[in-house]
Order: sequence, then C-alpha cells, then structure tokens
Amino acid sequence: MKLSVKPYKGKLGVAVSGGMDSMVLLDLCRKVQKKLVVINIEHGIRGAESVSDSDFVESYCRLCGLECLRYSVSTLENIRPGESIELAARRLRYDVFYKLLADKTVDAIALAHHADDNAETMLMRIFRGTGIHGLVGMGERKGFVRPLIGIPHKEIECYATEHRIPYVTDSTNLVDDCTRNYIRHEIIPKVLLLYPGAIEAFSRLAENAKEADDYISSCAPTAVKTSYGYKIKDCFGYPEIIQKYAIKKFFEKIGIYQDIEKKHLDSMSALINKPNNTVIGLPFGCRAVRMEKDLCFSVKEPGEFMQVPFSENENYSFEGDRYTFVRATELKRGITLDPDKVPYGAVIRTRRDGDTFRRVNGKNKQLGDFLNEKKLTAFEKEKLLVLASGNVVLAILGLETAEAVKAEEGGPFLHIIKEKP
Repeated sequence: MKLSVKPYKGKLGVAVSGGMDSMVLLDLCRKVQKKLVVINIEHGIRGAESVSDSDFVESYCRLCGLECLRYSVSTLENIRPGESIELAARRLRYDVFYKLLADKTVDAIALAHHADDNAETMLMRIFRGTGIHGLVGMGERKGFVRPLIGIPHKEIECYATEHRIPYVTDSTNLVDDCTRNYIRHEIIPKVLLLYPGAIEAFSRLAENAKEADDYISSCAPTAVKTSYGYKIKDCFGYPEIIQKYAIKKFFEKIGIYQDIEKKHLDSMSALINKPNNTVIGLPFGCRAVRMEKDLCFSVKEPGEFMQVPFSENENYSFEGDRYTFVRATELKRGITLDPDKVPYGAVIRTRRDGDTFRRVNGKNKQLGDFLNEKKLTAFEKEKLLVLASGNVVLAILGLETAEAVKAEEGGPFLHIIKEKP
C-alpha cells in the first residue's frame, strides 16, 4: 500500500495512543521526519488496560530509538458538570498538547484523524444542525496537523497489514456507548453497503465546503484588541452571515474552538435589536456587549475593588491600570482638581447605582447618563474608579473631574495620572 505524508519543518510531536491509526501515522512520519517526538497520554479511564497501552507505546519507542513523552491525566476525577467522559478526556488531552506547544517542546502536533473520522464528524454536525463551516469537518487549527485526514480507514488498515505495524485495540471503541461510536459502528457500515464511495464523497464535500467557508471568512472583519478585551468594529453593519463568521474568527483567535454553538451566535447577532450596553454571557467566562454597530467582548469576569479612604499619597490599582495623585503647577482639563475642596471622608471606589456627577461647568446628572454620553461600553464602565463623597462623584479617575473640586487659576493643583503598573 503506497501511503506517505509530507515532512514538517521543525520538531513534530506525534500523538500516539497505541491504536492502529496512530501507529501507522508514526510509521509514516518516521520515514520523512528528522525531528520527531512521540506524545502518549493515558486518560485514567480503562484502568490496567489503559496503562498497558501506554507501556506498549513506550516500549515500541525504546525499541525504535524514539523519544517518548508519556503523560497520565485523571479524567474521571476532573469531569465538569454536564460534561461527558469523552469530552473531559479530550479537554485534558488538549491541555497537555497546548502546554507542549506553549513551552516550545514541539512546533506542531500530528493527529491521526482520517477520512472516516472526518465523515463521522460531518454527520454528527448535520444531525445536530450545521452551517457551511460545520461541513468542513475537522478544520485546521494552529499548532496541529492531520496528515491522514484525506485517507480512508480501509487504506490505513491495508497499510498496517502489509507493513506489519504493531498496535493495540482500545476496547471502548467496540462499545456503542456514545454518539460517535454509534455512527461509526451502526450508521456508516449501512451507508457503505449502498454507497461504497461515501467516505471519499464526504471528503470532496469537505473540500468544497472549505472553499466557501474560507471565502466568507475572508469577508468578515477581524476583532481588534482593546483595553477591556476585544472589539469587532462595525460588526452589525454587515449581513448576519458575515457577523457570525466574524464572531467565529474572534473565538478562534483566542483559542476557543468548541462549545460556541449556533444559539450563542444567534444571541450575539440578536444584540442589534437590544439597547446599547446589553451584556450576554458566553462559555469560558466570555461576555459580549453591543455598542452602536460594534460588538465588544470581555474575556474575563470583572474584578473587585475594596473601597478605601482617599489619600493623595496613595496609589490605586484596578483592572490593569494604576492611578496616582501628583501635585502640579498648571491646570490640565479633565485631570486636575483642587485638593482643598475634597471633603473629609471622601473615598476611592467603583461606581454605584444612584451616583451623580456634574462635570466642570456642566449640569448635574446621573453618572450612568454621563458615561453613556461618553459612549463607554459596559466593560469600560466596570474598569472605572471614582473619587466620591456619598453618592456625589468628585472625579472619574483618568476621565473627568467635577465642578465641586474645580481647580481655579493660581492653584493648588492636583493631577490624576493614569498609567499601566
């Protein structure tokens, strides 16, 4: 059987479980790859059998003179609420992969997914309801390669037999206890009886879908970094399909490929019909908010700031910003106040409901109304610290000072300086 893979420039890690597919991949990579390391992960699910499989991989590597990185993860002890064993094992496995990539132990990781796997993935997505992107199947992911993705499993089996590739059999693959295994052992065989070329047809469909998917993605705007997270500028000015691709690109940019479902994409697109600064929660602690035509994201929960008495001799840090009060000899609009006008008992804190603010030479109004006029997003508002006396805001640190502490010509002058720690 004439199978081959292309060499990868750099150090390649090959994920090897000991099963037929990964052992064939390892054999093919050994023939063309100069820098190669084997990665084996034991998931702690099948007890002694699972450990024995890892022993097999390690022994094979020792026999062939290959470096083997062996890991064990406790899947059953680390399942999250609502998470299946399969998903938990996958998450923990990829945690190991990502760390190896981040530490530069390897430059890329080769996975043994083949054309049958891709067909199963496509069917699962079709049954659940998918768009063009889902028809691509196992798409590209930074740091990972799938050299066998276009090869039907029957060709891998022939290669293993012809080249006498040793391998072990994972008993869980023979049990129809999850959706993928049901599709693999029940649906696919029946389809192949009627359509022997179905796997190759799925591969062609995936290629065609990828062409359309890549084009639509190229038309979608890219999220840009902001002080509070990310922003897709003018997102709601595009057709809805482009909006969703822009959102998908954002999550891929921050390394999230799973658990962002159609319902989440729909809820974000629906923000166009909601008031400005409407916030929705998303998986992985992300939040999204509409600001005019922009779609903004925060990738972390807001922090807490403990209220403290005001002192011009102290520094105040919050959400990645530091504020200092500095005596000065000149007046600068927006950052200068008269320290003698700050009442006793004034505090530094985050904003609260009921706060009022009157900018210099301006009208008294609710602080929230003033911030809306400044077009601040909900995430930017969460980052604010204020100097306040009761519900009266005397200064919004780094943004504006109030009429109540207005500095006059001749001073004294106290500047509020905002900087990164």
